[in-house]
Amino acid sequence: MQDSLADPLDFDFDTSDSIDSDLENRSDDHPATGTYVTFDLGNQTFAADVSDVREILDMQPVSPLPNASRELLGMIDVRGEGLAVLDLMDRLGMQGSSDETTKRIIVLELGKEPRRPFGIVADHVRNVVEIPTDQIDRPPEVPGTWNSSALDGVTRLDGALVYLLSLGRLLNADQPGPFDFN
Repeated sequence: MQDSLADPLDFDFDTSDSIDSDLENRSDDHPATGTYVTFDLGNQTFAADVSDVREILDMQPVSPLPNASRELLGMIDVRGEGLAVLDLMDRLGMQGSSDETTKRIIVLELGKEPRRPFGIVADHVRNVVEIPTDQIDRPPEVPGTWNSSALDGVTRLDGALVYLLSLGRLLNADQPGPFDFN
């Protein structure tokens, strides 16, 4: 491997955008809301800001890339555009579903212009939801090695916990943190 090759996961995302300022500045009279796409990874439900989602595709064959990390599954062709496809399960330290019929590729565009699109594999895409910021809790602070920086917050939908991912921070992290929710 040559030193001049760029790391295929070397994305430069703006990680300053988070809901922290929204949580601090919310008004109880008129709570702000955010719009999120909810999806499953393993047995957990996650949410991503809808403004970061370009489109959702049916699962399709992914062409592996040589010398790629485990989380970089490879590339797909989307209307003549080559997109990298990542497996967040490895980054989050989780086990995925083997049911290929419900898997989807969520195409994201993060950061500042020019926004570079890439895909993540979801075991199941649920729906688009509006979540009032007053229903979003901060990620728990737990002593030890658990890394909560990949979460913007935690909420509940239909009685189940939903983790709001900070995709920019998650993908820019130098070290994946143990994020096994099981």
